[in-house]
Amino acid sequence: MKEAIKNKSKQILEILTGGRTNNDKIYPTYINLNNPKYIEIEDKYYSTLLIVNYYREQSDLLLKSLIDTNINMNISMFYEKKDSYKMIRELTYHIGNTGVDLESKNQNSQDIDLVAYTHNDAKYIRKQMQVNNEELYFLYIYITVFAKDTRELEYLLNKVEGMIQSKGMQSRRAYFRQEQAFISSLPLMQNHEDVKQVTRRNILTSGLISTYPFISSSLFDENGIYIGTNIYNHSLVFVDRYDTNKYKNANISIFGTSGAGKSFYTKLLILRNAMLGIKQYIIDPEREYENVCNNLGGTFIKLGPTSDTYINVLDIRKESIEENEKGYLATKIGKLIGFFNLVFGQMDEEEKAILEEKLIECYAKKGITFDDKSLYKQETDKITITQIFKTSKDMPLLEDLYHILEQDPKTQIFKTKLIPFVKGSLKFFNQYTNIEMNENLIVADIYELR
Repeated sequence: MKEAIKNKSKQILEILTGGRTNNDKIYPTYINLNNPKYIEIEDKYYSTLLIVNYYREQSDLLLKSLIDTNINMNISMFYEKKDSYKMIRELTYHIGNTGVDLESKNQNSQDIDLVAYTHNDAKYIRKQMQVNNEELYFLYIYITVFAKDTRELEYLLNKVEGMIQSKGMQSRRAYFRQEQAFISSLPLMQNHEDVKQVTRRNILTSGLISTYPFISSSLFDENGIYIGTNIYNHSLVFVDRYDTNKYKNANISIFGTSGAGKSFYTKLLILRNAMLGIKQYIIDPEREYENVCNNLGGTFIKLGPTSDTYINVLDIRKESIEENEKGYLATKIGKLIGFFNLVFGQMDEEEKAILEEKLIECYAKKGITFDDKSLYKQETDKITITQIFKTSKDMPLLEDLYHILEQDPKTQIFKTKLIPFVKGSLKFFNQYTNIEMNENLIVADIYELR
């Protein structure tokens, strides 16, 4: 019985091992290693550049110009930390040997210059390690470029080599070692021995700063809205302006010359915000957002002498404060003081206090006080009594405030300045609100107010 079970398990195992595994799904179907200049993997060609030398002094990040391009490449760097005690001992031994060579008179001037060069370098490195507590590392950099055909590959390689040279680095193509260099550029943490010796260069801790790789100017927020394309490396830019963990606020400014696409971008942003359900208020001085508003099912408010849509500035709306908070009238008065500060001109503290007194009196005539319950009224049907928030018709108008101001000699100047809003060209402000303000998109057309 046990033998039969064992044979059955063996058969099942043979069947399972003969099927496709997860590794089989990611393996390429075709690899060609016959050409010494590149590797062909399926429909792409790969060639690796080995960074073999650097300028002695670097004032900028080594890889900045490469990372900011849109060239298809993989960059791999290895840092190999060395034992400080052992390295200081070896440097001291080297300094001693070169010191003897410098005292010798049997070498020509070129040899003496070369020995002096290495002698001074060794002394400098030892000093930095002993005095400044720096560490010594071996640095290895591989850059693998890939393209759809060999012609494009050669063009990109020449371009990358030019950029490398401009940053003070020297490179060498990994001819006859493309496979080993390609493996070293993969995220396998494997620095292949066949190319390791060619690319190895020593570097101190302070020099590691110049190899910092995370310097791309791209912006990509996971829940962001597509903004456009980075002009430097053509990467996509996604920004979530409402991510308070990353940004202090959601404010943005859009600048550009005429015809650069400012209005188009703004409308595109409105559309994408609408798709995410973000509440938007738009002030439209040029009458260019009406069609956008209508197509998105928003509320369009036209403000002006010929308008048939009105907003009562003295309205108190239920949504004006956060849920579970209190102080409807106090919050509204604070906002009205700011509004009247624009209408009446800059007011001093005494004038603000007098105006606040008149506003409280104006709301009191409508039965509205600092008690939030005064903003609710009862509606009764045959069975139940319901408490509902007062509507615009239950709120005072500017005309009500006007009559209160004219009764006090101290506020005659305020009354005079309110005449255009009550009896003159701006009397559309002296109307009850006749539009719904609960839509996610609200556009205020102020073309006639300019």
